[in-house]
Order: sequence, then C-alpha cells, then structure tokens
Amino acid sequence: MTSTTHKDCPAAGPPTAGLPTVGPRGLARRQAILTAARHLFIAKGFEKTTLSDIIAEAGGSRATLYEHFGDKEGLFRAIMEEDNAMILSGLAPAETDDRVVTPEAGLTAFALHLVTALLNEETTGTVRILISEGDRIPDIAEAFFRIGPENAIRRLAEYLKRLSDSGVLRIEDPAAAAQAFLGMVTGNLLIRRLILPESAPAIPDLDRYVRQAVRLFLNGARAPDA
Repeated sequence: MTSTTHKDCPAAGPPTAGLPTVGPRGLARRQAILTAARHLFIAKGFEKTTLSDIIAEAGGSRATLYEHFGDKEGLFRAIMEEDNAMILSGLAPAETDDRVVTPEAGLTAFALHLVTALLNEETTGTVRILISEGDRIPDIAEAFFRIGPENAIRRLAEYLKRLSDSGVLRIEDPAAAAQAFLGMVTGNLLIRRLILPESAPAIPDLDRYVRQAVRLFLNGARAPDA
C-alpha cells in the first residue's frame, strides 16, 4: 500500500502504534488527538490532512501522537475502533439475559442504537471518507469491514444462534440472518443519509421503522410454537 504519511514522518519512521499505560491526562491528550483527527479527516479528507494539521488543532507533540497511534493510518483505525465499540455496546441489552429480554425487545434496542449511531454526522462522515478514498487506503477500508460490519454480524449471529438453540427462533444460518437483519434496518437509511446529508429521519419515524423491521424479521424466523 502506498503510504500517505511520509511527508509527516521522520526519516526513521514513527514507532509502532499502541496504547501505552497512561493516566487521566494522557488519556485526555489521546482523545484530543482523536477528536482533532476526526474533524480534519471529515473536513479536508484523509489524503489532504497531515499530521502537522492534527497536532496544530489538538495541541501536544508529534512524539505523543506516534506513541499512541503510530501514524495517520493508526489514527483512522482508532477512530473506527471507537465508533465500533460505541455501536456494539447497543447489543449488550440483548446479550445480558436471554430469559428476561425477549427477542423483540433485544433486537429493537440493538437496532435503534445501531441506526442512531450510523446516522450520526461523525459516523457518516467516516463512511464518506472510506467511499471517496478507499482505493487509496485499501488496507484501512478492509479493516473497516473487519472492525465494523463483520464484527456486528458476528456478535448478532451469536445472539441469534443462542435463541435458535433454545427453540425461541428457527434459524438455519445465524450469520446470514444477522446480515439480512442489519441490512433491513440500516440499508435504506444509511444510503439516504450519505446521499442527502440533511435527510436524517425524526426519532419517532426512526422508531416506527425499526420496530416494523424487527416484526417482519421475527415473523419469518419465529418457531411455530413460540
């Protein structure tokens, strides 16, 4: 892959990215760098944003940036990981206790959290970067699918498999079912948001949309005696 950061790096190159053990001030500096990078990537594009731009907005030093993230690609990966962790946290209510949380309640909670997060301006901004510059940063584009959609499908498939194994649902291929469900609740909404940035639906409309998708999904997967 062609590097996009050589003009910002010293001759020997930056040290390997990682998350060192730091205190509250170090974590605050790390978050400031991430926030600045996200803003600049969306405003200027990944290719045109330099490490110098990020440091100028976030403060701190190049050494701190290298210590936490390694390089510009490491920064973008960290942003994707942050988004993914936030999105997947919405699956937690469905995973806590299958005996208490019904499939409809669990899937609705997860789907509402997911679409709200995906329609967030910062998240869609990140997706636009991948669409416009994915051919120049193919490794990051591939990492996006591993960190984001594929991880979400895997987690949801595990939940659906447990429900199927317990007899609540009837699902032959949990991974395919998870992919289909995520497509139902996100596909049209995300595409519209990407093409028409001002078209985010109102929360009540979003709630109705998600609940209808959940009912359609469950009516096709529910066991006859459930």
